[in-house]
Amino acid sequence: MISTLIFDLDGTLVDTAPDLALAANLIRTARGMEPLPEAELRPFATRGATGLLGAALGVEPTDPEFPALREEFLKNYAANFTVKSRPFPGIPALLEALRQGGATLAVATNKQAVFASAILRDLALAPYFESILSSDSPGCAMKPRPDTILRTLETLGADPATTIYVGDDPVDLEASRRAGVRAALVDWGYARVDLHALDADVVVLSPEELLRYLLSEGFGPAR
Repeated sequence: MISTLIFDLDGTLVDTAPDLALAANLIRTARGMEPLPEAELRPFATRGATGLLGAALGVEPTDPEFPALREEFLKNYAANFTVKSRPFPGIPALLEALRQGGATLAVATNKQAVFASAILRDLALAPYFESILSSDSPGCAMKPRPDTILRTLETLGADPATTIYVGDDPVDLEASRRAGVRAALVDWGYARVDLHALDADVVVLSPEELLRYLLSEGFGPAR
């Protein structure tokens, strides 16, 4: 029985890669460089500013110029975070089916809270979720630390035994295991590894397949 589903955001619920790539390319064009193809930057979206700055400009967090570039990236992103970002196909229907079935839904993401909440609001997904926690929320930290998942369980009063975390990256799997909840990995996100080679409880190719899995396990209100 599954009564609580906690979702990752980027690469799981919403395709945020186009706007993240734009934020990085604006830094390049401001310095007279050609923008990189979105497809080239897309795999790095799961790592946020760190991944995009590394891919677009070859800088690492240890480089002296990184803090200023990160601020520039975040400023660019703040002006463009829902220009092209959209829910992945089938996600709104999945969330509606889960809500109608009585499941409790939440988001636990590495994305900064100011962006996570605004994206979910602007894309009309926020009403589905009873909790939205980010890595910079009080008491939380970046995955693979399990803090956002553990805090979500605490906030909802949810039982780890009837909770599943849904993400698109190996760090989501590690965070799930450390939090003591089941893990579902989706194959439509940004991971650059073979998710089927990992030890997730299930790997799905579409929201429809995820719903079929949940139906087979049984989902609904906590008893």
